[in-house]
Amino acid sequence: MAYRPETPYFVRLDEAPPVSRFAPQRRERQLEGTTTTNPGPVRRRRRRFTIRPVGVLLVAVLAWVGWAYTTPGGPSARIQGWIDHTRGVVDTASIGPGLHQTATYFNELYATQGSYPNMSDTAIQEDPKAGFGLGMNFTWCSGQAVVLQAPAAGGTISRLLVGGRDIGDVTVAAGCPSNLAHPKPWKLPAPAG
Repeated sequence: MAYRPETPYFVRLDEAPPVSRFAPQRRERQLEGTTTTNPGPVRRRRRRFTIRPVGVLLVAVLAWVGWAYTTPGGPSARIQGWIDHTRGVVDTASIGPGLHQTATYFNELYATQGSYPNMSDTAIQEDPKAGFGLGMNFTWCSGQAVVLQAPAAGGTISRLLVGGRDIGDVTVAAGCPSNLAHPKPWKLPAPAG
């Protein structure tokens, strides 16, 4: 077989020039339609930046786990604390407005009289302002303290009232504390200041 060069030996004047296989055809087509010598700067198209919710959630979970390992007890203690807190909220919500209304009633009596009255359960039930519901108990400790008990989903809630203010709730049937300065099982709130 004889050697054949890629270009013809003779030049034909009536034929278009051969297309070079190295020149980009796209650029040639763009240049054919333009009449200006400088088309201006080429603008680069901006890439859209999307935030994927799964990635954000994964980063948040990893950050929480990293933080939880730096606390005493680690992640298991944080999860157990959250469960205990949720149970407490559910127990408190299940007692209804009766206990809160009764505590407000006795604190108003303390504000007007200067002490808590020693009333029987029937006398409290007959007063419509008291909001004393079924299953609730009233324990008079002294003129300065009373304990209110109400049934709840987790058992019994006991609320201590001392000197016209709520000390708090405990989820056991607790009676009068022996020492009002340190009423156990209740915890006194930290002094403001």
